[in-house]
Amino acid sequence: MNEWLAFGIVAVICGLLAVLVRWAGPTEESMDETDEPRHDPAAATRWFDHWHVYRSIVDHDWMCHRGIFDAARQWVLLRHPGPFTLLDTGCGDAGFIRPTFAATGLWSYTGVDASAAALAKARTELAGAPFEVRLVEADLLAFLATEAAGDATTFDVILASYAVHHLPAREKQAFFARARARLAPGGSLLFADVFRRDGESRPAYLEAYVGMMRSQWHALSAEGLAGTCDHVIERDYPETAESLAALAAGGGFTTAPGELFRDATGFHRLLVFTKPPTP
Repeated sequence: MNEWLAFGIVAVICGLLAVLVRWAGPTEESMDETDEPRHDPAAATRWFDHWHVYRSIVDHDWMCHRGIFDAARQWVLLRHPGPFTLLDTGCGDAGFIRPTFAATGLWSYTGVDASAAALAKARTELAGAPFEVRLVEADLLAFLATEAAGDATTFDVILASYAVHHLPAREKQAFFARARARLAPGGSLLFADVFRRDGESRPAYLEAYVGMMRSQWHALSAEGLAGTCDHVIERDYPETAESLAALAAGGGFTTAPGELFRDATGFHRLLVFTKPPTP
């Protein structure tokens, strides 16, 4: 065979292999910082453009919001029985806040979200609530950094509900560091999110989670389901409980988190990180 022809064939094969590798996506072992997601606050705003899809997910409880917020309520009744303040990072429409916390000691609520549409719905949800309400349009990391630089305001409870899994690892650690700085002594960070199971790579997680969506989320339209699956594939970078605890420790939380809720799949969990009281 002519050596130039052989060389050309080899080059074509190598090119095809490179395309296949890029199509399959990086393995967990090959992922480095350049493979991580970009922090895109506008993504949350775009997500609320498909409000009916979000509401269907919540109303059908596919992501276990009811169990998570019931566990959160039980925690604050136990650990924060007196008047307390709450910061809700990535609050969305705040639809679970009033039913969860109205009969607790909550006296001041601050909800932060990058979506003006979500905050408009939150205002409606919280109109006439039996606690003070402050709603702020801002990226959660930027808000925490601004608050940290601007004053010494702290919160007894900080809530992060499905708000952090899209961040790159370095910004997840920054979230924990900034949240801890804004947490009052003896305070609680309630952290609800999607998780990879122990030993599960991101590609394996995506295959399992998207497969579950396609087999169980039948109430969504074909277009709504396709868009939601695309959102998960493009934006979900969840941690395992172990890797998340390591990021939290890097952010200053020295006590191992407690698990308050886990669904049968292991995907949806509520963890609590605590800050020791002042000696």
